[in-house]
Amino acid sequence: MTYLQLVNEVLTRLREETVSTLAGADDVVVTLVKDFVNDAKHLVEDSHQWNALRNEWTISTVAGTDNYSLTGAGNYARIEYILMANGQYVTEQRLQLLRQLSSEDPTQQQTPTYYSVNGIDASGDLRLKVYPNPDAVYALNVYGFKRQADLVADNDVLLTPSKPVLYYALALAARERGEVGGQTAAEVFSLAQQYTSNAVALDATMNDLDNIWMTV
Repeated sequence: MTYLQLVNEVLTRLREETVSTLAGADDVVVTLVKDFVNDAKHLVEDSHQWNALRNEWTISTVAGTDNYSLTGAGNYARIEYILMANGQYVTEQRLQLLRQLSSEDPTQQQTPTYYSVNGIDASGDLRLKVYPNPDAVYALNVYGFKRQADLVADNDVLLTPSKPVLYYALALAARERGEVGGQTAAEVFSLAQQYTSNAVALDATMNDLDNIWMTV
């Protein structure tokens, strides 16, 4: 569903007139709904590791450099795992331990075996610390999830399921207005949560093997 369609779906349920474009919209209700849709998108994106938000970053290490940014990841990205080009895993470890190991032997350079998230860079992207310091160029394939950029243009297409986003946006609008269609904001929030639960369950079936838990 596009940004324009989402906004118009919310406006319809608010019994407001729909619009043909969001560009230059100066109606206060339309402006609020535009913001509510992106707020709702964030809520839904953070509720589950959606298949639609899977992403891959490739880092080329530099000898002697142990910090690398995930370009374009933003600060809400989630790392699932990291593989080197030869199939070897780079294992997550506590940042405190990596700092300790680095300080004990700052000159050590080998193939990286551990990583930890180490804050964000000046662009707002996640930064990773690897250990040991690389002794050569290695390709690290980082697999994970990242938020879609905020919807801006009419034809921007939402990647996550649309119903949860639509109803969370409607619930936010209902809270602002007091009620919508005879329903309180709490009732609409409940609907949004149900739509989200259903969507999560359906999305999870695409990766059944990733959702098998066993005692270790």
